[in-house]
Parts: sequence; structure tokens; C-alpha cells
Amino acid sequence: MGKRWIVAMVAAIGLAGCTAGCSQTDAVQAASTIHTYLPTVIALAGDLAAVAAGLEPADATQIQAVSAKVQAELQEIESVSGAYAAAPSSDGWARLGAAVDQLVSDADSGLMTALQIKNAASQAKAKMALSALDAAVHVVDGYLAAARTPAETATAAAARKVKLEQVTPYWNASDWHRVDERFGGRGAELAGFEMRLGF
Repeated sequence: MGKRWIVAMVAAIGLAGCTAGCSQTDAVQAASTIHTYLPTVIALAGDLAAVAAGLEPADATQIQAVSAKVQAELQEIESVSGAYAAAPSSDGWARLGAAVDQLVSDADSGLMTALQIKNAASQAKAKMALSALDAAVHVVDGYLAAARTPAETATAAAARKVKLEQVTPYWNASDWHRVDERFGGRGAELAGFEMRLGF
């Protein structure tokens, strides 16, 4: 896992957070870490698309729409995070933040949509795929939070339509393991910290 994962987690949960604004070095590290982790999230988005294809038509349409949005956003984040890590700029950082915020919003909303599916078997399949994806998306969000300024964090938190506390009850043990694995076994601490920030 390495020290940089622990450093990211420590910053993200506020034990050594950016109280007066983060440095460009922090931002570049966050963008690089996000870029490295994205293949995992992209694979989970692909799994969601495969699940959506096997659902009843009405349910499939909703979940396919979520999958299409998320995949497009992941492509954007892959491009922007790589570009920012190579050549940091304030515009690039703003674009990365906006793209991650939109990804989180759509993943969270998608999980809540899956819970509304009436067919029990279809709901279970969609919920499993979306909870796995959602947990991975919040890993990306955690890396970004480690390098955001308090003002950026407050703006992002205020814009969240679905709060973190609404989705975490639907993450299963495997989803929590994914978060814990990336944050040194402290995923619940990260989630608690983000909830206190208003996410």
C-alpha cells in the first residue's frame, strides 16, 4: 500500500489536514493517485453496464443511463487528472474537482435509484453493482478531499444532493473492504470525517 496512501488518508480525515489551504504538491499527488486508481473504478462501471443489460427493460433503461453518465465522467477524470499531474494549473484543478463532484453525485444518485427497482432480483443485482461502484467513487472523492482547501470542501459539500450517510448503509462488506484497503484500514474514519464536513 505504501506511505503515500497513509499520508492521503491522514490528510483526508483531518489528522493533518489542510487548515489554511493545500499546496500544489498536495494537489498533484491527489491527481496522480486518482489517475492511478481509475482503472479499478472504470472496471466497476463496466460491470454495472453488464448488469444493466440483463435487467427488465424499464429497469435496464434507468441503470444504463447511470452507467453511461458515469463512464463518460470517468473518461473525463482520466484525461483531466493526467493532464493536471503533468502540468498543474488552477483551471485544471477546478476541472478535476468539478468532474469528481459530478461523478460522486451520479454514483450516489444511481445507488438510490437502484433501491427503487420493484423487481427484487433486479434490485439486488443493480444494488450490488452500484454499491461497489459507489464505494470506489468515494475512494476517488477521498483522495481529492485530501488536497482541497476548506473553501473548496465547503462548496462541494453544500452542492451534494445525496449525502454520504444516505449511501453507506447500502455498502456491503466487500465495498467497505475496498475503501479500507485504499485508506489503510480507516475507511469508516474517512466516511465519518466526510459526513462531519457535510458530504
